[in-house]
Amino acid sequence: MRYQFDQFIFDGDNAQLSGPDGEIALRPITVQVLRYLLENAQRLIGHEELLDEVWGRQAVSVGVVSQSIRELRQALGDSARNSIYIETKHKLGYRFIAQPQLMGEVASIEQRMQANSAPRAESMARATTPAKPANYRLGVAIAALVLSALIAIVWIYKSTRTSAEERAWATIEPLHEGRPREPEALAWYAQGLEALRHGNLLSAHEKLDRSLKREPASAAAMVAMAEVLAQSGNLLEAREWVKSAADWVASLPRASQLRLEGFRAGLDYRHADEIAAWQALHKLDPGDSDAGFHLLDALINAGRRADAEHLLDQLSVQQAPALDGPRLALMSAKLAALRGDHHMRVQAAQEALAKAGNDTERIDALLELAMAELLGGRMPAIRQTLERADNLLITTPLPRAQLRRQMIAATLLRVEGQYAESIATFDAVEKSAASLGQRKLIVEARREAAFVMSEAGDQTKAISALKSVRDEQTPMGDPRALASTLDVLSIVEQRVGDLTAAEASAQAALQAYLDAGDLTGEASARNTLGMLHARSGRAADAQEQWEKALALFVGNADRRGEATARSNLAILYARAGRVDAARDANEAALVAFKAVDSTPDIARLQFNLGVQDRRAGRIRAAETRFREALDAFTQIGAEDSRLQVVASLGELLLLRADLDGAASLLSAVEFSERTAVSRRAAIETARAREAALRGENETAGAGFRLALQLRQQAGLTDWARMSELDLAELAARQGQLGDAEQSARELRRAMLEAKDAHAGVQAGVLLAGALSAQGRDEHAGNTLDDLEKELLDNPDALLTLRVDLLRASLRDADRRGAFEHVAARARDVGFELLALRADLLADGANAENARTELGRRGVAVNGMPPPIPY
Repeated sequence: MRYQFDQFIFDGDNAQLSGPDGEIALRPITVQVLRYLLENAQRLIGHEELLDEVWGRQAVSVGVVSQSIRELRQALGDSARNSIYIETKHKLGYRFIAQPQLMGEVASIEQRMQANSAPRAESMARATTPAKPANYRLGVAIAALVLSALIAIVWIYKSTRTSAEERAWATIEPLHEGRPREPEALAWYAQGLEALRHGNLLSAHEKLDRSLKREPASAAAMVAMAEVLAQSGNLLEAREWVKSAADWVASLPRASQLRLEGFRAGLDYRHADEIAAWQALHKLDPGDSDAGFHLLDALINAGRRADAEHLLDQLSVQQAPALDGPRLALMSAKLAALRGDHHMRVQAAQEALAKAGNDTERIDALLELAMAELLGGRMPAIRQTLERADNLLITTPLPRAQLRRQMIAATLLRVEGQYAESIATFDAVEKSAASLGQRKLIVEARREAAFVMSEAGDQTKAISALKSVRDEQTPMGDPRALASTLDVLSIVEQRVGDLTAAEASAQAALQAYLDAGDLTGEASARNTLGMLHARSGRAADAQEQWEKALALFVGNADRRGEATARSNLAILYARAGRVDAARDANEAALVAFKAVDSTPDIARLQFNLGVQDRRAGRIRAAETRFREALDAFTQIGAEDSRLQVVASLGELLLLRADLDGAASLLSAVEFSERTAVSRRAAIETARAREAALRGENETAGAGFRLALQLRQQAGLTDWARMSELDLAELAARQGQLGDAEQSARELRRAMLEAKDAHAGVQAGVLLAGALSAQGRDEHAGNTLDDLEKELLDNPDALLTLRVDLLRASLRDADRRGAFEHVAARARDVGFELLALRADLLADGANAENARTELGRRGVAVNGMPPPIPY
């Protein structure tokens, strides 16, 4: 793009500034500063914005900005005191105060736009204007030349632009007829669309507002304003502008009427009407590939994936010269993303990159590729991709692309466990988005930052931030965006144990997705509701929601969603004792995850399968699953998930009486300020349990208390109860049976009230053990009766063995045989620690052997009350 101001010409494409005496040499970074000032002429630009947009917020100081400004002033013969071109606002920033004009490439939009307006204006002038004298006609001729110069500031649409640029503008301008006729209004309209293309919604709004004030009846400008408002997230106001445009579009050709109908239905989430309008336009003009792309988008939004795939195939074989190859490939990537197929998404993004005809298209393709690589766990590749995008963004600054790049970087930091850096990057996105009027992106960045806060352990702050986002989004009229926030809010509320609030948020999210007709969102919301019901012990309700989610995922050909729903159902099947059904569901889920080549998802499923195997008593299989998940998370650099697996694997090794193996694993963990509170608490808990087994009670107590403090500070109420239970069990080991009994009783009551059935059984086991150790066998027996009933609904192999061990201690006859039976069962499934404990309680030769073996493994034996199980 070329700009002229006074005697100077700036050629943006060739990064060249020329003056009366020829080319003026500038440093490359100064060229970028000049480009940005010209693109935002008349607007005050702050130091921070220039650092963000030109230097990309690298490790530089504000001084580099003033250095480039001084260089520009010297080149232009300008001064800070008597500014002609660059005005300085002390402590605020800079403004390019001259009005640059676009050159060279500004004729063709005038040709196309004037095709509608100029002939009619000319005929009206002939019909209404009397003859004028020759000198007047000369004045008119001169005025016409001035008018042509004014219109020449408008960009070219077809005649002289490249095919790639034509495609870009076709995707930006919502309505191709009904443009402003008045020259200045037309110029403002053109500049508004230019700003819209770059994602500067504030500037686009301002320019279109000026255009509409000059010519209020321009339907194209009205619809363009609606597009700006829709992109900013304000659907209610966008709908009002479209409503205003409807009367003016009625006199336009049928194609424009269909465009407006499709656009308006999309804003209202009336998917059937949207599809019908774009289908009619596509049939009316099969060569209009833009209509085909809009139809494709509408089918995707309606959840009609099969129809979308079919249309995509049709467009792919279309031989129209105007077919936008990069856009088609990116649509293919979008479909792959919705299927959860990261491998195909990567391939489609690479195809878009190969077909790109300019840097803008290359940047869009690279950012799509980076996101696909991120979700697919390809960490080394994503950094190279982002670096390639950064290099292009230096020479071709695109605000919307820079914001997207920052969002990807922030998400990458979250995956790597760098929470403070991730939050700071999302905050930077929010500030940059605010300077561009990207309100929709502002709230998205806030929501994502709040989720990272939750991951880092600050649940209270996260919930407060999410509620603020929810309240801000509600009046914006976009149910899909609101539903996304409610979804995240529900997850965080689950983490703090507020299941009532979590269910209310999940139900609200589901309703919002239903209002938007978003089948993918509906499936996700039902998946969340299923998790809530399962956690509350409502197995039938959980199964109903997960089966509905599964049907939606399968219907939408979403392999990743399908895998998630199947793995969740497997948990229910396992708890209900349906071992074969659970195994089949898990294997089907694993196949689906592998089909979409998603390393993070495969690792997460392996971890979940390990948890299920441990609960089902398949300890060796669980250890294998955990180690596979650990290797995968280590490979992709997902530190938060890695620590979760380390804690679980360490606990598992303790259950196998492998204290040395657990110590080796847990001692290798080093915490940093980036470590999530929840993960540190889990590691500290595992270390404390190892210390307790070795008889190092002071160390164990300090570890349990630290974990409790961390969980309380993070607002993790249900996990804080588990830390209190650990402290109560430690008290019981030390013979403080009365205190242990009271704590266990209170905790069990709280856990059951919170509908945390599994935790309630754990507290009940300790309560029964404390009662038995105090000789209150009848009360202990009654508690065990209750636990056995609860375990029918929540099966757990280890808890069942612990209950059986306590039951054996209450027997009057053949107690040794009962202990030996429990030991054999525990040893058979891999719970060696419990097996040795049962052998020890059996007395006789087995007891001596067990004492020796426990000592060899480093497990303390002396001083622990007999009925308290490991």
